[in-house]
Amino acid sequence: MCGIIGYAGSSPALPYLLKGLEQLEYRGYDSAGIAVMEKGEPRVVKSVGSTARLREKVSGHSLSGGLGIGHTRWATHGVPSEANAHPQSSGPLYIVHNGIIENERILRSELEAGGEVFLSETDTETIVHLVNRAMRQGIAFPEAVRSILPLLEGSYSFLMAHADPSEPLVAVHRGAPLLLGTCSHGVFVASDMTAFPGDVHSTLPLEVDDMVMIRSDGRFEILSLTQGKERVATLVSRSHHGVHGKGEYPHYMFKEICEQPEMLDRLLAKRIRREDGRLSVRFSSEAERALSSARRIRIVGCGTSFHAGILGKYRIEALSGVPVEVDVASEFRYREPILDPDADLLVVLTQSGETADTLAALRMAREAGVPTLALVNVEGSTADREADATILLEAGPEFGVAATKTFLSQIALLTLVALFLAPDDRLREKEGRSREEILSDFLKLPMLLDKTLSLSTGVTAIARSFIEVSTVLFMGRGGDFPLALEGALKLKEISYIHAEGYAGGELKHGPLALVEKGVPVVSLLSPDERLVPKMVSNMKETLSRGAFLVSIGSERFQEEFSPVSSMSLSLPDCLPMFFPLVSAVPLQLLAYHTACFKGFDVDRPRNLAKSVTVE
Repeated sequence: MCGIIGYAGSSPALPYLLKGLEQLEYRGYDSAGIAVMEKGEPRVVKSVGSTARLREKVSGHSLSGGLGIGHTRWATHGVPSEANAHPQSSGPLYIVHNGIIENERILRSELEAGGEVFLSETDTETIVHLVNRAMRQGIAFPEAVRSILPLLEGSYSFLMAHADPSEPLVAVHRGAPLLLGTCSHGVFVASDMTAFPGDVHSTLPLEVDDMVMIRSDGRFEILSLTQGKERVATLVSRSHHGVHGKGEYPHYMFKEICEQPEMLDRLLAKRIRREDGRLSVRFSSEAERALSSARRIRIVGCGTSFHAGILGKYRIEALSGVPVEVDVASEFRYREPILDPDADLLVVLTQSGETADTLAALRMAREAGVPTLALVNVEGSTADREADATILLEAGPEFGVAATKTFLSQIALLTLVALFLAPDDRLREKEGRSREEILSDFLKLPMLLDKTLSLSTGVTAIARSFIEVSTVLFMGRGGDFPLALEGALKLKEISYIHAEGYAGGELKHGPLALVEKGVPVVSLLSPDERLVPKMVSNMKETLSRGAFLVSIGSERFQEEFSPVSSMSLSLPDCLPMFFPLVSAVPLQLLAYHTACFKGFDVDRPRNLAKSVTVE
């Protein structure tokens, strides 16, 4: 959620801070600020709103200091305002902070009783007052930071700078992610690698309970708070495959939707290999060992990842016979699941690898001795480092807050997992085709996605009809049900239209009461001969109540669903197991075009963030 960037080096810090904050915009924020430790007097500039507004305010200042910190804030304690924006300060100290101090109210009351004056509503200000108080008691700066950490409850990370530039920049990681990056002129520390400039050549993800002292001459020391001694860490060479602008596209989200055929082609080429003249699914040896040993798979994820997990359950159980449970990550540990280290495998789905609830589920499983597997997009993220095995999503950078290509990658990989686990005889019994034939068809999917993208004009026409509606229902059966959930989520996220996804068979168990004249109902029809007649029946039920019926289905059954639809979209024919990969694209485009017609910022939807790092 909130973004952190810090720099200590021989070059002016300001340009790096501003650029880093711009790169962190995709995480979501409502205010931003920087502090530069100028000789003589530190300078702080804050603004509510965009980093462009911050840049405008900074343009009137001449700042050359080589040590500084910056922050994009997502309001938790206190409304969005300059007073509540970071950096916060006390005496000679300045702080930027991610996460939540859960006992802030108690600490604030104690500090105010001792004479401390608070200028903001933030929990962040509590930290800097505690450190300043410790320094007034004669404790040196870095040790003062260390001394107050036992007082703080919660999951958090922060950077703290001293007005004296000869003092180090102190970074503390107690749950919210932080990374170091080094270059020829200094050291960077940030909550996300995207904040690093191109001249950063080596990086180091910090571990929970690391405290780092960073000096402007490029030296840094990592203290392990749990071990009470210096931790020797090895920097790794940074991969620069990463950060690209929007190019010719109007939004990152549209760019990322359009990148999906190429992304899927690259992913399948890596995971489907020809060995001994036959196609097979391959993962790392650790991932294959974890999957092959599992007698029950538990999948956890949040939002879009949860929907991908439901589809994964359908595919894995149907093709392999291995039982699968799916949980919303935020509920998993609180429902006290019965974990069996001899049978279970926990699979965590996360785009960023830093989602707090998902990491909590992963750690709970590890404490119980259950093997863990992460499907994650960010190499070197916390989930990647802490899981026993990892399968990378290989989706490339995703800056739009609403997940698109990472969702497609997740459902593609979960389908590959199902095919990897499926016995040959069961696969032929269920699908009537050999593994070789199915994988050969899988490799053709990028071409079908290209064809689907060419249908954007039809999707635009549907989206135009949604401009004035207040609610939309999505429905599907089988693998289309989790797609209905995802389609509704996408529309809610960026167009702010109330939308719900339902299983078609649940229509008469409540949702039908919402259908009246003009209410849009989006029906998904995969090319599954068992389900199409039932879905068409559901569609007629809504039509008879006056619904504005939109159908998105396989061209194989167009003659059955088009006549009963107000508007319809025919997608390229494919195997039923692959239909969610094809139909995800028009659902994403539907949300995108609707939001554009309504004039909303599709890349930065209100109240949402790309990576949710607090519970």
